Amino acid sequence: MGLQIQNNRNGNLASGGISSHYRALWFFTFHRKKEGNKKIMGEYFARLVMGELEEYTSLEGKRLLDVGGGRGFFCSMFRDERFCSAINLEPFPKELDYPLTVQGLAHELPFPDEHFDVVLCRGVLEHIPIAMQQPSVNDMFRVTRKGGICYILIPPWYNPHAGHNLKPFHLLPFGLAKRLRRLFFGNKITENSYAEAQLYKITFLRMKRMIEAAGFEILGVKDTHLRLHFMAHIPLLREVLIPAAAFIAGKKQP
Repeated sequence: MGLQIQNNRNGNLASGGISSHYRALWFFTFHRKKEGNKKIMGEYFARLVMGELEEYTSLEGKRLLDVGGGRGFFCSMFRDERFCSAINLEPFPKELDYPLTVQGLAHELPFPDEHFDVVLCRGVLEHIPIAMQQPSVNDMFRVTRKGGICYILIPPWYNPHAGHNLKPFHLLPFGLAKRLRRLFFGNKITENSYAEAQLYKITFLRMKRMIEAAGFEILGVKDTHLRLHFMAHIPLLREVLIPAAAFIAGKKQP
């Protein structure tokens, strides 16, 4: 089933369109831990990101940075399918799938000014302390070349999906959220605060303001999971109903 629901190499949804995408989400929700399916899921979402970016720029042969890219799977995909010169950045790299990984922090990127054509930051900022979120976006702006693109994806805080291993109880005091998560899902959470769990509030509106404050121009916003992109234009609903909001930001030419 996994192979049947993949999107194509150009990053577009499979021929079944949105219904095919929802079948993919359903499949990954319940089967991603089975052997081989995690890789299929990674390929699927990497191609979705490629498709979203290629609405605004060509990726072929571009210099790319993935901030907080984990084991480097996305860098591998962009290298193999778009021939990008890709660098994966991780604060504590381990069990890497991609050799060109640099150790570093989002607010102190170890690269020269205007070094990258494309900068990715997917599901990272909600794990960075609030005081360091704006400096992190500022440094992504610094290393993006003029005319380049920065892709920042967050789960807006008021969406049930945003709480990671505490969802959907993360809007409650930590102790209560921890107890409810264990009661309903059996999770044994050892941390004693949201800070210890490295989970910090970030809303759609605040992300938009941080991107603009850094100097970027917002070119578009995508509802990466549900594909209801119009929801990004509805101020209150977008905070609650978008599980993963992807901001495509451009650095203006002089």
